[in-house]
Amino acid sequence: MKWMTHQAAAVGMALVLHLPVEGVLASCFGAVLPDMLDQRAARFTRNPQRTFNRIHRGVTHWFGWWLGLFLVASLLPLPPHGRALVLGVGFGALSHIVLDMLNPTGVPLHPFSRKNRFSLRLCSTGSVGEYVFLAAMLGCFVLFLGPRFWDILHQAERWAGHVLRF
Repeated sequence: MKWMTHQAAAVGMALVLHLPVEGVLASCFGAVLPDMLDQRAARFTRNPQRTFNRIHRGVTHWFGWWLGLFLVASLLPLPPHGRALVLGVGFGALSHIVLDMLNPTGVPLHPFSRKNRFSLRLCSTGSVGEYVFLAAMLGCFVLFLGPRFWDILHQAERWAGHVLRF
């Protein structure tokens, strides 16, 4: 899936689940974090693109890391804003893994194995199928959120304005 699909899914589901605004924004970051980590690791090699292609959807795409982060944030005594941020990142990364399960390449069932993978083979990255999936998903979010959508958007704008002043 492309980053816009990952981010739209994470933000939409975070809104549906009533995460606080900082959690919603953190889920947007978490939604692309597994790919960002792969890109960062590949950047320090002689041939970054070849390395990225070799390591992508490997250890960073194992659901266990992100589920653990989500559960730790749920169980540890964290300040409310800190909890929302960590939950959002964990939730966003988990949504990334779930969406990558729709791709024919799939995701690893074990963190350090390239052999055992799980895939639903629904659509390929950048295909018409991905865009149809994205449009259907966005339509479902708008229908589910209804008039709350605009209230949520204005709240996010206020929160982002507050953060950017510092």
